[in-house]
Amino acid sequence: MNQKEVEREKAEVARTKHRESIKYMYFSRYLMIRYIVTIFLFCNLMWFIISAYYGSRFGIFAALIMGVYSAVASFEQLSKMHNRKRDIPITRIYLYVQMIVNALLTIGLFTPLKKMIFPFVINNDILYFMAAFLLIGIVLAALCEFRIHQILNDKDRYYRVIEVFKKHQQ
Repeated sequence: MNQKEVEREKAEVARTKHRESIKYMYFSRYLMIRYIVTIFLFCNLMWFIISAYYGSRFGIFAALIMGVYSAVASFEQLSKMHNRKRDIPITRIYLYVQMIVNALLTIGLFTPLKKMIFPFVINNDILYFMAAFLLIGIVLAALCEFRIHQILNDKDRYYRVIEVFKKHQQ
């Protein structure tokens, strides 16, 4: 190989690295959302396991549906590695559904239905812990929706970094 070919090869490697870096930056825009959806997945899984242990049919059914839906939302986000479309419609709908379910479950905690939904809530300490846990879930889902809105409108911090990085190839 002569000097010219070596330089050409180095330039090609640099361009490939630059393209890959941009791809990973676009994927990183959804990092917080991925983590929070994964948290919801494991929370729904735990609810399913506990409901199965206590034999709560409603809890098993609801936790299973929400768990499967969160898994589908997680897979949609994995597609962002190869897909630069900004919208993640399945995840957006899932987050709204999770917020509604959490709100209904929080209300259900203070009704006679709580034994059917959460049979393990046996005293007020556990009741208030579960209410706080569900309300935190609502806040996390709302934060994800806000983040998605920022991404859709290119108002997120990652977008600005990506644009600067695109202009300055290393």
